[in-house]
Amino acid sequence: MMSRSASVFSYIVFDLFGSIFYFPVWWYTHGLLACLRWIGRALVYRWKAYAMAIWLKNFFVPMYGQYDWGGRMVSIFVRFFVLFGRFIAFVMEALIYFIALLMWIAAPPACLFLFVFSLYRGFLIAG
Repeated sequence: MMSRSASVFSYIVFDLFGSIFYFPVWWYTHGLLACLRWIGRALVYRWKAYAMAIWLKNFFVPMYGQYDWGGRMVSIFVRFFVLFGRFIAFVMEALIYFIALLMWIAAPPACLFLFVFSLYRGFLIAG
């Protein structure tokens, strides 16, 4: 059985300071890996939501069963532009996820810089 003061000391030293020092390790290892998994799942979901594989598989299949040359050309033309638009949208979403990943990586140093800068400005103005 620990005394109350030993328990408080243990809490302050190990739990409080330990979590402060472990935070950057977690952020750039487990947290970053979880963020990458989330981005991967989100991109797979968006690829399936845009049905890119189905559009690519049926690229040369004539639309509405029109097997003449005119029907085939219109089908290829329409599917090309639909695929192009969906691919551009997918790339834009992937770019947004990439920017979110960069923000995840840059957040702790930016917060630390802002914290130190605000302390410096506070002491400069107060002093």
